[in-house]
Amino acid sequence: MSIGERVDHERRVRRALHRLLEIAGVALGSLLAYFVLPLSGRLGEVLAAGLVLVAAVALVPLAIRRAREVLVADQPMLVAAQSLTSALTLMIVAFSAAYYVLGTKYPSQVPGVHTKIDGLYFSVTILSTVGFGDITATGQGARVLVTVNMIVNLVLVALSVRVVSWALSEREGKEVTAPKA
Repeated sequence: MSIGERVDHERRVRRALHRLLEIAGVALGSLLAYFVLPLSGRLGEVLAAGLVLVAAVALVPLAIRRAREVLVADQPMLVAAQSLTSALTLMIVAFSAAYYVLGTKYPSQVPGVHTKIDGLYFSVTILSTVGFGDITATGQGARVLVTVNMIVNLVLVALSVRVVSWALSEREGKEVTAPKA
């Protein structure tokens, strides 16, 4: 291996580590933000509603931006993983906040959601379509929120996966020049 090839290899490894750290950072940072956000009272309601709105609106442009990055990235699978991690954590955190606010302000809507961990658990349960049945949406408001959550999950996760997979398939077999670091 020549010195130039070794330097190029080391750059690729550093970029890969940077991207992996970013993936972990996005997930951990999102969870940390969820646990420190003041989600009680009127401010909590506004924050939770804002998070759900941002999740529902921001994921499509995020997926498109990441698809463009995949087309020119030297490590397209890691860029795709970054995109999916960002989309999933944003959705999980947004709906977790909404379930927590709903469950603590109106306990009859979502019996069993008393803590932020309960809200997170319920949100991941819905995203994964497991449905253990230990926490259920019993009130009409909670059922509307769960329905919106399921639709957002189906549409935006499918769209994000489709856009990123399209970008990966477009890139496959083509020689694309990656931007220099």
